[in-house]
Amino acid sequence: MYRPRKTEKSLLVGKTCSSGRTKLHEPTNNLPPKLTGERTLGKILSFSQQSTAVLLCPVVGYPFPKFKWYKFIEGTNRKQAVTLDERVKQVAGTLIIREAKVEDSGKYLCVVNNSVGGESVETVLTVTAPLKAKIEPPVQTVDFGRPAVFTCKFEGNPIKTISWLKDGNKLDHSDAVLRIEAVRKEDKGMYQCFVRNDQESAEATAELKLGGRFEPPQIRHAFDTETVQPGNSVFLKCIASGNPTPEITWELYGRKLSNNEVYQIGQYVTVNGDVVSHLNISSIRTNDGGLYRCVASSKVGTTEHSARINVYGLPVVRSMEKQAIVAGGTLIVHCPFAGHPVDSVVWERDGRLLPINRKQKVFPNGTLIIENVERASDQATYVCVAKNSQGYSARGSLEVQVMVPPQIHPFDFGGEATNSGDIVVVICTITKGDYPIKMHWTLNGKPVTNTDGVTISSTNKRISQLTIESVQAQHSGEYTCIAENSAGTTKYSSYLNVNVPPRWILEPTDKAFAQGSDAVVECKADGFPKPVVTWKRATGVSPGDYRDFKPNNPDIKVEDGTLMINNIQKTNEGYYLCEANNGIGSGLSAVILISVQAPPQFEVKYRNQTAKRGDPAVLQCQAKGEKPIGILWNINNKRLEPKGDNRYTIREEILPDGVVSDLSIKRTERSDSAIFTCVATNAFGSDDTNINMIVQEAPEVPYGLKVLDKSGRSVQLSWVAPYDGNSPIKK
Repeated sequence: MYRPRKTEKSLLVGKTCSSGRTKLHEPTNNLPPKLTGERTLGKILSFSQQSTAVLLCPVVGYPFPKFKWYKFIEGTNRKQAVTLDERVKQVAGTLIIREAKVEDSGKYLCVVNNSVGGESVETVLTVTAPLKAKIEPPVQTVDFGRPAVFTCKFEGNPIKTISWLKDGNKLDHSDAVLRIEAVRKEDKGMYQCFVRNDQESAEATAELKLGGRFEPPQIRHAFDTETVQPGNSVFLKCIASGNPTPEITWELYGRKLSNNEVYQIGQYVTVNGDVVSHLNISSIRTNDGGLYRCVASSKVGTTEHSARINVYGLPVVRSMEKQAIVAGGTLIVHCPFAGHPVDSVVWERDGRLLPINRKQKVFPNGTLIIENVERASDQATYVCVAKNSQGYSARGSLEVQVMVPPQIHPFDFGGEATNSGDIVVVICTITKGDYPIKMHWTLNGKPVTNTDGVTISSTNKRISQLTIESVQAQHSGEYTCIAENSAGTTKYSSYLNVNVPPRWILEPTDKAFAQGSDAVVECKADGFPKPVVTWKRATGVSPGDYRDFKPNNPDIKVEDGTLMINNIQKTNEGYYLCEANNGIGSGLSAVILISVQAPPQFEVKYRNQTAKRGDPAVLQCQAKGEKPIGILWNINNKRLEPKGDNRYTIREEILPDGVVSDLSIKRTERSDSAIFTCVATNAFGSDDTNINMIVQEAPEVPYGLKVLDKSGRSVQLSWVAPYDGNSPIKK
């Protein structure tokens, strides 16, 4: 019975059941790996944080295939092998991730191979975690004109969108960092950051305050509502304070007033810095009545006060200028009526009394509000009617024009990156908007013109076509179509990725390094996706076959394409291969020779050599190292010059791995018993070896013979020991 080592069902090509026993039959034919289920573009799995995530690889084959899991590096097409440990384990083809973390999220690839074929399975894993958000700093005080930065820091997964509100109003910003380059008065307020996914959202709040050395305007004294007879004089006064000193202007129903025969306006600053402004009407008329406003403004803020000045007389409605408003906005209009008493102020449209729908609101003081204005339903002529109790009335017309900003139909360059050399065409279409509409393109924020292989054309007033005949690496980036008219500006962006085969930024060349130094060889390539740069070493002494470096070698590292060899030695000398690949084209490769230039070296540092006095002798030293190598001879630490003594001759021979030097002595003398030093030097250092030369000869005759004692038949003698001739005296 065949018993496989793996107990996965993927091995069970057939089985029979009998009496509670299972027999596994070995397949008779080889089977390349294949999926057991329906092929999909990639299974999507979701597990909560700290749970156990299980990623299946449902592939069968025979012989039993090998399973290898990879994880794609986020935002790229590069992948790296999944590191297995106590938390991440692989059981046959199943990847098990215990205590799943958010950083485990991503796209995984299971690669399956046996001797007859291969297969792969993609799985997208999302590890979910509760969303949390906070804004840093939670409160900041910034001087006018200075920058302010809020950072939305969040936790949890997945994060689908980031949005910001200011005082409850949505901001056109979707990044985690909100930067205000120069703070203005209107930037003061409460900011909210929202992070969302399909299941939940989280929110954080922060406040921006204006710096203390600025004080927004305040109105300290203002005028009240008055009712006067025609011909009377009216004196209105506003007093405001602030830092910097504010300026006060006057308005009647929103129209700015200036000095003329009716209005006299004056203004001065008091000793304590308050601004006093007054409006004087010497002989008021009925049609001078209405809603007066004083406005105090400075660069850090604006404040205002308004009150009615009623003048007895029949109702009057002032003329109103045409009002334009952008679709989607809110129209607020004050009926500019005068006269007193006035019993009612109403608004009409096409003879019908407003409001006629829920968007319209009419107030007793003559204010008309229309929310979410639309051209089809709200562009019209509106009539304000002011009436008194005697039935006298006045009417004034207001023409409302609704302007529609451009609206761009979404476009993209396709889901996949474009290959270098392909043609790219993208069309920006305006689906809504008033004429005239101006359209233009930007690439990474810079205007795009009909240069560098890019052509922009328009088939009509609402379509702009961008064409790249032969797309190249420099065309990659974010393309933005911008459309603008009198109602506003609209943008839509899409990113173009261009597949570019690797190209050299820094191609490696042959290098030579001093032995013991730290060798660094750069190999850099560009392309899209970003190429993966690897190094290998030739298996022999010549280029041909290459092998990967041994793992966990602390002396050899490759980081970002740079080969680093610490404390390089002769054993590191040889041919090396750098390869750059990104899956586009055949890739790049470069073979270089790394030479290690060593200082001279003697294998034997000290030895003895003997010779009989009067005989010739040859002293030899052999140094290995980088040529050229110079040899010098010393005798007892003094330079030996053959020219000064014709008994000495020096001969050198160049060897494949160094040099050999022979010092010949024609006839040895007693003075040649010495330490001869051979010194070898090249461009990278020096070394020496010592030869203890021993010249042997017959001993000399003893001298200084003395009789020390003579007694009986014995005599005791002494003498001075003679030179032993560098050989022990035996008798």
